[in-house]
Amino acid sequence: MPVSTLREAIQAETTIAPTSQHLYHNGRLIQDDTKTMEQLQITDGEMLALHVRDMQGSTGVPDQGRRGPPRRRPGGQDPELIRLQILGDPNLRAEATRQQPQLAAALDDPQRFAQLFNDSYDREQREREERQRQIARLNEDPFDVEAQAKIEEMIRQERVMENLQNAMEHNPEGKDRKGADTLEGGPGG
Repeated sequence: MPVSTLREAIQAETTIAPTSQHLYHNGRLIQDDTKTMEQLQITDGEMLALHVRDMQGSTGVPDQGRRGPPRRRPGGQDPELIRLQILGDPNLRAEATRQQPQLAAALDDPQRFAQLFNDSYDREQREREERQRQIARLNEDPFDVEAQAKIEEMIRQERVMENLQNAMEHNPEGKDRKGADTLEGGPGG
């Protein structure tokens, strides 16, 4: 059965338009509606996640007690989308539990997760802005070698953190068995 047929079946049962349906398999967005379940390696009994988004970009979280529109992050970081990805991937869930246990504990509560996610993002933004202010202060005297060394170190640390964040966002699974085998001394240990 092609994905387009599944979307139509979902629409028939739920009245959710196919354009608002975002289907995930093992934390990955299914984008090609022409492929069949077999081509996508989805077998009988496997779970798919459905993330509902209206054309305005709502997270699909019910309006119970929600004030105003949901907070969206620049760069397309939708807390509900990230929550669904974590829920759909056991490796990512374990990583979240290890690195951000409070956020991982809120995975079953979409509103709480979104609040914690947004608070964390806001805190990171404030820290980044403070670092930029420090760099601006240090740049006031471009001939101060000590100040330039501090700026260089701050920029280096920021790049390391950005690279780490990007690695976790774009390759959270860490499924590179060849690399893991090399670290362990080859296949089998």
